[in-house]
Amino acid sequence: MIDHIGQTGPRRRQVAVLFADICGFTRLVESVEPEAVYRIMRPLLDELVARVHEHGGEIQQVLGDGFMAVFGLRGAYGDETERATAAACAMLRGVRPGRPEIHVGIECGEVLVTRSWEPAGFGVWGRAVNLAQRMCGVAGPGELVLGPAAYARSEHLAAPATAASVRVRGVADPVAAHRVVVLPAMAAALPVAA
Repeated sequence: MIDHIGQTGPRRRQVAVLFADICGFTRLVESVEPEAVYRIMRPLLDELVARVHEHGGEIQQVLGDGFMAVFGLRGAYGDETERATAAACAMLRGVRPGRPEIHVGIECGEVLVTRSWEPAGFGVWGRAVNLAQRMCGVAGPGELVLGPAAYARSEHLAAPATAASVRVRGVADPVAAHRVVVLPAMAAALPVAA
């Protein structure tokens, strides 16, 4: 049986994984009624997901305050990290006053793609997934943090990146993290969709 991404079974693939989280979500949930949370979050998440789709990524899962996207599921073109980075920069540039900020982490590498449980359409397993989530966790509001492999493949990143070794949960050795602060004024200098 063929799944919706055209696979006949589990398959390894080189991908870029992006995690995006909304800053201050718990504070928001604790301070307003659920309907207000929905009115704030739904349009924001719709915009963020649209940036992923504009850059050829696919949403793997959506949580209350963020999501995981994967670039390169249907075919490897060698620009998966560039597209994920461009999507992240577009997300960060799109934050408007009065709306929650976001933080984003990206890593790339080989993963195993499998069928998943509903409602997710596919499962993605591997170190790149784990490190992308951890990079998102160390990113501050308005920041993109690239893991070591993602940074090495980001040839056209025009914004300055600050490198630091960080300790992340579950990883024995420090991981090289490359922090990028994306400001609205930097919009013209950052990668855009090709």
